[in-house]
Amino acid sequence: MSDQFCDICGRPQVSAQVLIEGAKLLACASCRRGGKTLHEFSGGHSSAPVLPFSAPSSLDSGEEIIENPGKLIKQASDRLRLPLPVIAERLREKESYLHGIENGHLMPSLEIARKLEKELSIKLIDKVQLSVAPSPAAAAKFSPPTLGDMLTFDRKKKDK
Repeated sequence: MSDQFCDICGRPQVSAQVLIEGAKLLACASCRRGGKTLHEFSGGHSSAPVLPFSAPSSLDSGEEIIENPGKLIKQASDRLRLPLPVIAERLREKESYLHGIENGHLMPSLEIARKLEKELSIKLIDKVQLSVAPSPAAAAKFSPPTLGDMLTFDRKKKDK
C-alpha cells in the first residue's frame, strides 16, 4: 500500500476510506477524523483498498470512445428508424441511460459502446497509441495532488 497517499494531506500512511461531504476519500489516521469511516485498513495498510473511483479503461486496453458519441448514435437510430426504447430493450440497458448518452450528458462505458456499435452498425471506439511510462526516477518523485494542493492552486489563480 506504499503507493497510496492520503487524499487530504498527502501522507503515505493511508489508514481508512472515509466519506466527507459525499466524497469517498483515502485518509491517514489524523485526517480520517473529519469524516465517516467507510472502510478501515488493518494496520494502516490493505492489500485490496476500496478506491473512490477506477482508472479509465482506455488506459488498460488502448481503446477510447470517440468524442460526442451521442450525435452518432442519434443519427444511426434515425437512419435505422429504431426508437430509443427498442434499442434499450435490445441492449438490455435502461432507456434513461441511453437517453443521457444520446443527449451528451453521459459517456458510455466501453462495454456499452461495443453493444451500441454492434446494434447500430457504427464505430464508437478508436484504438489509441499508449504513451511510454515515465522513468522509475521520475515516477519515484511523483506524489499525487491533495485537496490542499488544489486550494493552494485555486488561491494562486485568483491572485493573478
